Amino acid sequence: MFKKSSIFICFLLATLLFVSLTASAQQPIRVLLDGEVLQFDVQPTTIDGRTMVPMRVIFEALGAEIEWNERTGAILAIRDDFFVRTVVGSRYIEVSGIGTRMDVAPITIDGRTLVPLRFVSEAFGADVYWDSNMRVIYITSPFNDWFEPGWDDSWLAEFDDLFED
Repeated sequence: MFKKSSIFICFLLATLLFVSLTASAQQPIRVLLDGEVLQFDVQPTTIDGRTMVPMRVIFEALGAEIEWNERTGAILAIRDDFFVRTVVGSRYIEVSGIGTRMDVAPITIDGRTLVPLRFVSEAFGADVYWDSNMRVIYITSPFNDWFEPGWDDSWLAEFDDLFED
């Protein structure tokens, strides 16, 4: 009787552990640009270790205008004199006239074209930080140098001590 109870309790604990690990792994990825949460109609997804997001949302959030050719799958994002050009399904990307390869090609999911978030954000001069514990991606645009993900202002207390009598 004791042996059966022990086996049942071990099985129950293992099941609970598996369920909690599975639930935490399925938390959605959140993306913040300069502290503001970006909203996507197709949620960010991970493909081959790269986070993919809808191109229109990320490019427009970074201040770029988009030209999209549905027939060819060509993507062109332009901000000022700077541009990024690629094609769905191709790892080749051109950044202001300089060609390179991405780890993951843009893809289409649920009628939306997804691009590798880190690559396109950094191509536009943004800094990207991934918090794996919270499943949050922090992007600091080149227009906003003050934002630091997880900024720790505890040093201010030491600074204030310098001005006390």
